[in-house]
Amino acid sequence: MKRHPALRILCLILCVLFLLQGVSARAAERAPEAVWPELSAAVKLPEAPEVASDFAILAEAKSGTVLYGKNAFDRAAPASITKVMTALLTAERCDLNETVLFSYRACHELEKGSSTIARTEGETMSVRDCLFALLVASANEVAQALAEHVSGSIEAFVALMNERAQELGCVNTHFANPHGTPDPEHYTCCYDMVLIMKAAMERDIVREAMGTAKYQIAPTNKHDEITYLNSKHPLVTNTYKMKYEGAVAGKTGHTSEALSTLVTYAVRGSMDLICVVMHADSTQTTGEDSTALFNYGFENFFRSDMLAQTADDTALDPVFLGSDILGLTSSGSCYVTLPKGTEISELTSAVHYGAGEAGSDEVAVREYSLNGVILARLPLKVGPVQSRLPITPETVRKKTAKERLRTPYLGIPLIYWIIIAGGLVLLGLLGFVVFLIIRILQNNKRREVLRRRALSRIEDPGDRIR
Repeated sequence: MKRHPALRILCLILCVLFLLQGVSARAAERAPEAVWPELSAAVKLPEAPEVASDFAILAEAKSGTVLYGKNAFDRAAPASITKVMTALLTAERCDLNETVLFSYRACHELEKGSSTIARTEGETMSVRDCLFALLVASANEVAQALAEHVSGSIEAFVALMNERAQELGCVNTHFANPHGTPDPEHYTCCYDMVLIMKAAMERDIVREAMGTAKYQIAPTNKHDEITYLNSKHPLVTNTYKMKYEGAVAGKTGHTSEALSTLVTYAVRGSMDLICVVMHADSTQTTGEDSTALFNYGFENFFRSDMLAQTADDTALDPVFLGSDILGLTSSGSCYVTLPKGTEISELTSAVHYGAGEAGSDEVAVREYSLNGVILARLPLKVGPVQSRLPITPETVRKKTAKERLRTPYLGIPLIYWIIIAGGLVLLGLLGFVVFLIIRILQNNKRREVLRRRALSRIEDPGDRIR
């Protein structure tokens, strides 16, 4: 049977649209460019260790610098590290002594095989005890009870989780529940988990709970005995015989879809590092990968306080020290993380006026860059009047004649402009003199011609007789 040409064209168009849909779907899984700079874009980094986890990131928390990334912005299932966000929202919105009431839904509408501490309907616990149960024992019914306590329903709390993720700058995150059980619409990326973990660590209770190996919940209205909680974080505890020196907090996760996930915060010396690994074959592997990345970070990088650097070196930041008329001062902290062996003097800085955050008293921002890549931003504001340097004849010295002659205008020193102008004037005068000489010679020649003609007429008598 002969096919109509129009039918072939229609089939071709449908095939193209199908392919484009697949490409766009895959592109949607990739996040846009992150806010934190990747140090590898500015300088060659030391060789990083091999990481078995499919997704990983290592970042310095205070400077906001990514030191290592492996598919760090790609979508992945987080499992129970989701509870870091649940804990953050709870700590932000609740008093620790508030009483949480466990509903039927919180206790019974759970995925089969969920981790719990066996709470029952009508049971009550303090917010403080709930946070430890959430982060130490990874209790899913506690996550749901906290969600209902904070927002009135699990759905409203999930909406709040997504709203908070956007506020933190997350680029590839969408939550569907408060605990991390598998759901097609529940995903995040390693970079986003760094932002969530950083915010959570600013809450003392969350930091304490994520750094606790063992905790006891006193008897409740439904439980007559103490409930003992034990963390299984491989670096914060010694459960896997790999407790890491400097690891102060973290959260584990595991589901059949997400496999093993791990987020950890470690501090050594001047460095605050956050490591996130996802989709590993075991908790042991997440611990090994995290240990290798932490060693890489602490051994090969250093963090510098740019405010301290500015105080020691007036040439590095004269505006910040008040040597200009505005008397700008810092409006926050500013850190830069660099590979060991890199000098702070290699950084360049520039002040951008009018670039402060909207609604704040910031009037400018000083940007610190390395090889054209911005690594840090220091907000600036106008300091108190008494802190500004006075403008006096001593501070605003008049320039000498020689200095004035050397002052550039349009890129050329004034002395050269004077020489050029003088040369042009002399050239004009010379041209005028030459013009006068030529004009005089022409007039003389004309007079001589007229004189000779007159004489020739007088001396010819024949002309007069005729």
